Formats: sequence, structure tokens, C-alpha cells
Amino acid sequence: MMKNQPTTVALSQFLAEAKAMGQYWWNMRKLIVLALLLVNGVAALYSFLQKQQYEAEVSFILEEKSAGGGGSLSGLASQFGIDLGGLGAGGSIFSGDNILDILRSRHIVEKVLLSKIDSSKGVSSETLADLYLPQLRKKVPAVSYNNVVYPKPMTRLQDSVLYFIFDQIVQKNLVVDRVNKKGSIIKATVVTESETFSKIFSDRLVHETIQLYVDQKTSLSNRNIARLEKRADSLLRILNNKSYQSASLQILDANTAFRSTAVPVELSQREKTISFALYSEVVKNLEASRMSLASQTPIINMLDTAKYPLLNRKKSIVLILAAASALVVFFSVVIAFFFYPSKK
Repeated sequence: MMKNQPTTVALSQFLAEAKAMGQYWWNMRKLIVLALLLVNGVAALYSFLQKQQYEAEVSFILEEKSAGGGGSLSGLASQFGIDLGGLGAGGSIFSGDNILDILRSRHIVEKVLLSKIDSSKGVSSETLADLYLPQLRKKVPAVSYNNVVYPKPMTRLQDSVLYFIFDQIVQKNLVVDRVNKKGSIIKATVVTESETFSKIFSDRLVHETIQLYVDQKTSLSNRNIARLEKRADSLLRILNNKSYQSASLQILDANTAFRSTAVPVELSQREKTISFALYSEVVKNLEASRMSLASQTPIINMLDTAKYPLLNRKKSIVLILAAASALVVFFSVVIAFFFYPSKK
């Protein structure tokens, strides 16, 4: 039985075949030139029809802070019916990556969309939603938000279109993420066809998010401080009234036979002392709460903001034509390789 002998190809034969195949590819030059003209024409048309892509980036640094000593303050304030349980809380609904969800939330995005581009022109001026509508390419019915003032209710059509705009922006135009997965720098990137929209929307989106974040983070402490201030003012009025009452009850030359006349004075002095003690404790708790609030308020510093002119992410026509030409040449070589009529 004969064994299969391995096929041996000489280098000279391989070079001859490669040269012949190269000549075969060169003979296809008219077809290749035609393909180059056709593909480059399509690429040029695509470059002409592609949309502008203006990119605005805004980044900020978020530093979480927690107040210490909240337990002792809560115990002391509980004697007066004041709840300070939130001052020492270590957890927060805004901890971790929840700040990223706030940036993409419907409440924040729609509030920014309904803000006026130029508030100096009055309540009937154009909103950011009106500026974004032309980018939808007639996917929605004609609607205007010039006369809408947030958060007043809108018509059913306006509300539906606004939700559609919100969904388009979150899905296609807005990207929020941490610069470093373990860091505290957060970046929001907005890419749209309008340079003005990208700039204003990114700035206001971060501003509204920061304002909501700080308000919600310190809302419990602010309410407790307001209650302490109200209690302190009430006790101060009582203390002032007791001072005037004690002064009015003083008898300079009372008859020694009637010592009972000094009893109202003593009672008034006692009530004044009690009121003063309560007032002192409430004021002490109030100042401690204010200090705790100051240490609890998060620090947010803007790092980078979008500045004109914005970076245009539209692809260069030179790059598109070069890529199209390289693609045609590559496929022509592949076709020549497979269709070359080799004898071996």
C-alpha cells in the first residue's frame, strides 16, 4: 500500500505564483477603480448627511460627610420632645452610585428640559425642550412648551412628548459615570446636535442634581433645627413674661404681719428659674444641632465645566474616505486571492 507523500512547493514556484496573482489583481484595476469611486461616493454622501455631535462634559467632586456625636444629642433633645435621630445616621439613600441615578431621573431631566433658555425674555420664552424637538426628525406631533412653567400641570400631549424626549436623552444623549470606580469624581456627558443645548443642559442638569442632593441630605436636620428654634422662641417669650410678672409683684414696704403677700413673688421667681433652665438647654441643643448640620452637609465642588466651542464628534470626511478606500483595497485582494485561476 502506498503512503501519501507530502507536497513540496519550491520557493521559486511560490514567488512565481504570487507574481502571477499580483498581475491578476492588477488586471482588475478598472473594476477596483470603479468600486473605489462608488464606495467613496457613498461615503461622501454619508459624511454630508451625518448629524452634528456636540459633546459637553461636566464633572464634580462629591465628598460625603457624617456628623459625630448624634447619639448623645438625640438623648438630650428627647427630653424636650425633639427627634435628632437623623444627625448620627451613617447610611443614606444617596450613598454609593445612587447619585448617578438621580442625574438620569425623570424629575431632574424634565425639570431641566422645561427651564427657559433665556429667562430674561419672560415666561413665554423658549425652553430646552423646544430646542431639542427638531432633533426628533418629526417623530412626534407639533407641540410647544413656551408657556409651560414647572411644576404646573401640562396637557396630555405635552406630557407624553416630554416623556418621549426624556427617554431619548437618557438612552442616546446622556452618559453619567464615575471617572474612577473607586473615586468620588462624577462626570456627566451630553452629546446632541445642538451646541447650545448640550452646553446649557449639562450645566443645569448637574446644578439641579447637586441642589436636590444637598436638600434631601440635610432635610431632616433642617426640620429639627426649625423645631428647636420655634421651641427656643416660645421659651424666650415665656421667660420675658415671667420677668415682667415678677417685677410687678414686688412690694417694697409690705406689712410684716402679712408675709403671705410674698408667696406670688416666690412662685413667679421659681417659674422664671425653670423657664430659664429649659431655655438654656434648648439653646444649647440648637447650637449643637447647627454645628452637626454644618459637619453633615456634603461638600460638592465643580471640577470641569463645558466651554464654547464644544468638541464636535462628527466624523471627518477625510477619515471616512480613507477607511472606505482601505476597505475596497482589502476586499479586492481577498477576491483576487480566491478567484485567481491557479494551475496548482
